[in-house]
Amino acid sequence: MFDVRRLVVLREVARRGSLSAAAAALNYTTSAVSQQITALERDIGSTLLVRGPSGVRPTAAGTRLLEHADTILGAVADAERDLARMAGARPGAVRIASFATAAATILPRAISRFRALCPEIDVELVPADPEKGVALLATGDVDAAVITEVPGGDPEFPRVHTDVVFDDEFYVVLPASHRLAASSTVPFAALADERWIVSTETGVCPDVRVFEKSCRQAGFVPSVTFRAEDYSTVQGLVAADLGVSLVPSLAAHGGVHPDVAIRRVAGRAPVRRISIATAHPPAASTPLATFVSLVRAVGAQLRAETVYSVAERPFSVA
Repeated sequence: MFDVRRLVVLREVARRGSLSAAAAALNYTTSAVSQQITALERDIGSTLLVRGPSGVRPTAAGTRLLEHADTILGAVADAERDLARMAGARPGAVRIASFATAAATILPRAISRFRALCPEIDVELVPADPEKGVALLATGDVDAAVITEVPGGDPEFPRVHTDVVFDDEFYVVLPASHRLAASSTVPFAALADERWIVSTETGVCPDVRVFEKSCRQAGFVPSVTFRAEDYSTVQGLVAADLGVSLVPSLAAHGGVHPDVAIRRVAGRAPVRRISIATAHPPAASTPLATFVSLVRAVGAQLRAETVYSVAERPFSVA
């Protein structure tokens, strides 16, 4: 019999492709991760990873074990909850990791409704970007994580279960004095010669990939002059007439700089997909399943609200 907790480590190593990357995600040392894998291989009696200069990859035995990992870890979590209920223990809390814009817009509505339905269960909100949230999910430190994905693309985190919440539309952010600021909608191709401000330092998150895809579809390669960590900084740079950008509707709900104009993209607008990830599909009638359903209901409500134009939205400056 092997220690099932070591499956969390194996799964993270396979996902990250290296022991050091998995260690960083799990807040372990690389040595500790290596020791966990070695112990698991000893218990299993098979080599689970092939180590090389470019990283690690699962062996056939490792791949087969990973196919069972989500089911095994999910069953353990379900058993712990069932035993807690039999013992009359307090159900505890639903722990949710979320990035800032979803935490400020989607989750408050869901948490309020959840408390009305399940007043005996606490909700813990853990600030985390999607990648960190999924890492916390893998270690069991949270029960769910709000993530972003590219609609129609490969799953951002293929080893977790996801439920779609909301397709978040992007809007063009222009300096208030821009030639197109008075337009109700802006053709994306009309911005081909602009300087662009991108909302991430890394350039690899779903938001940036949606932006780059929109540029390709409009037939141009963007000239990126600044990269920022958050959308409030993006708006400040745009307000200073240093470029133009895109901002998702949920981020715009946090406030609009007085010296920018936010306008809808003409035609088919770019969107990012917001989903809620869990280690496995939540068991029916559990607090987690209830919370996930409420988050999805909020997403449906937000979709209904998108029938209004930008000029009718509370964050518009039109």
